[in-house]
Amino acid sequence: MGRERDDSRRLLDSTASSDDGLDDFNSTSIERHAPHVPDEETADYSDTSSMAEDKDLSRYDRRSSMKRRFKCSWLALNGVCFCVTLFVFLLLAYTLGLSTTVRKTMFGVANRDHDSPDWVKPEGFKIVALIFYGRPRYVSILDCYLKRNLAINGGYLDEVHWMANTDSQHDLDYLDTLVNTTDSYKAFHLKHLGFQSIWEHAVDNNTLYIKIDDDMVYIHEDAIPHLVQSRIAHPSAFDIAANIVNSPLTNWFHARTGAVLPYLPEPSPPLNHTSQDPTWRASSLPFYSTPADLTYDFGDLKDGHPLPSIGEPGGPPYKNHRWLPLPLSPQNLQKTPISHAAYDAFGRAWTSWAIAAQQHYSLFSNIETNHMYKYQFGDSDGIWDMQYDRYNLNFIAIWGRDVRVNLPIKDDEQELTSDLPRLLGRPLLIDTRAVVSHFSFGPQNEGMRETDLLSRYEALAEEKVCMGKRVRNYCESGVDCM
Repeated sequence: MGRERDDSRRLLDSTASSDDGLDDFNSTSIERHAPHVPDEETADYSDTSSMAEDKDLSRYDRRSSMKRRFKCSWLALNGVCFCVTLFVFLLLAYTLGLSTTVRKTMFGVANRDHDSPDWVKPEGFKIVALIFYGRPRYVSILDCYLKRNLAINGGYLDEVHWMANTDSQHDLDYLDTLVNTTDSYKAFHLKHLGFQSIWEHAVDNNTLYIKIDDDMVYIHEDAIPHLVQSRIAHPSAFDIAANIVNSPLTNWFHARTGAVLPYLPEPSPPLNHTSQDPTWRASSLPFYSTPADLTYDFGDLKDGHPLPSIGEPGGPPYKNHRWLPLPLSPQNLQKTPISHAAYDAFGRAWTSWAIAAQQHYSLFSNIETNHMYKYQFGDSDGIWDMQYDRYNLNFIAIWGRDVRVNLPIKDDEQELTSDLPRLLGRPLLIDTRAVVSHFSFGPQNEGMRETDLLSRYEALAEEKVCMGKRVRNYCESGVDCM
């Protein structure tokens, strides 16, 4: 339309300037060349009307451009709102700690460290580790695991209370040095030595106490968070216990879930045997080379009997000896000490150093191969109800208010894991995801000292937990600190 109007104007101008064409240019010619005008006045197509129409077109273009810009701005605003909403939702997920199922849907897998939303430290109560102290060499390992779990380092423990159950000045001096390494450590000297006295210090109503023996030589990074979260999730339970490697009860399950592997003590020292620091990695060990019909000989070892001498049946084969793996098969597992373990709090698994050693070597293998899931049993959340059976008190979470109303406590393991839960109808639960390792019970100590296991646990702690800190310095001066 605009092009027709321009052509008409040029035609009029050329006609008006012609000397001989003005009179012959009649109204018919104008109608043929001029565009249609609504009021039918075609005598003239002035510049004024053209400018008005151009202004109308310019307004139309501006309105169209404004609409396009508004549409783009609206889409951009909606995109920004969506991004802000998603960011706020994700922030709330990390701040409030949405369920693992939700996060598995959102992120594909739930994280397993202290930065995970699962492990946001709960508020409203205090969490205190209660350590039954007396053996520095074990504690030099435990120290690294506890520091990793301190609240000031992103963990759950507000404080660690060291309950000194020793009158050895050397051990007490070590404890004084230890508590000076962090403000979160506090030392308490018991009025009377023994298990019973520590519970008098665990009576604050709004504090969750985690009682830990000083010879716990491995604590999985998620063990304490799992224990605390299960304590909150199961308020009707009397206490929540960890899943202990080297317990006469849980090892029965571990042997059936595939966590315990076939190992036997090496019969004689290898040619290049050294007492220097070994690696913790089980993959460095050669396979055991023996006749196919060999089975482990416990010798005369029975409850209450002394350990056979080194080299005798049932005794350690040599000092600082190691254990070697057999090819994995049900038949080979039956040749090893764990096949003699029973579900009995005071059975052979409580007295046998060999059953303990096999479990520890199996743990090293499972850590290295990332097969820690093999230790889990119970319901879908890994919770096992002990049904009032007695369980070991090596690593357990209990509210101070539950301790306070049940003082005095005499046989703490029997009362806190069996008698009181039965009396109150509040069972002990094991969180089987909270895997920890207990080095030895009293009857196992002598044989366990002849293995290289403690050095292997020290190597594991130094590499994985202690951030390069050497944990063996205290005992290298010849002090008997076990």
